[in-house]
Amino acid sequence: MTKLGRGMATLLVLAALTGCSSGREQSPAAAGFRLIGDAVPAYQVGAGDSLSIVLPYNPELNFEAPVGPDGRFTMPVVGSILAEGRTVPEIEADIDRALVERRIARNAQPSVSIRNYAPVVYVSGEVKQPGVIPLRGRMDPLQAISVAGGLLETARNEEVVVIRPGPDGRPLLRLVNLEALTDKGDPTQAVALQPQDTVFVPKSSIAVLDQWIDQYINKTLPFNRGVNYTINKNMSGSSQ
Repeated sequence: MTKLGRGMATLLVLAALTGCSSGREQSPAAAGFRLIGDAVPAYQVGAGDSLSIVLPYNPELNFEAPVGPDGRFTMPVVGSILAEGRTVPEIEADIDRALVERRIARNAQPSVSIRNYAPVVYVSGEVKQPGVIPLRGRMDPLQAISVAGGLLETARNEEVVVIRPGPDGRPLLRLVNLEALTDKGDPTQAVALQPQDTVFVPKSSIAVLDQWIDQYINKTLPFNRGVNYTINKNMSGSSQ
């Protein structure tokens, strides 16, 4: 995830619900909400990510490279290595294996880090093709959902959730009423998405906030257990 699950392990305060189109207040139980989310799955490298490879015993082989559209990067002397869909430890193992096979080095202990992430957003919930989509230009939740194949008939389009890493990595939640956007042209609902945002489309109403968090975020989104959330109407960049 996460994906948004990139090292979010900070305790946060669940603030008042100010972004809900119906003006409902946060339920008392949600204010002291318990731990959220399961263990964050390892990030899988994607096309457009930039990698740094360091070999402590062979520093002459250190280099940086982008992951190409084909999901691969080219390492000097070694050649092409698949990165897309692979975790950092898997890529490290692949590099180590390639060095041995080419009789370049043994036990090189390569260290791979991600220097830059490709601009993507995550779309999940009641959409036809949930997953990772590229963020191109100014994209709002409706456009992201369209790229993800559109809404299912079971979608609750009045209360779509945008989840974003806020200051210091703190997640912010924003409720978006797609019905108000499509039927009334409400520009305040056209939230400008940012890299690493998650757009989540629930199946039913989220009137009871703490119940919704338990049902959807705990059981669906890849956040780290031990994280609470700030719900904020005015996300940075939401109206630009």
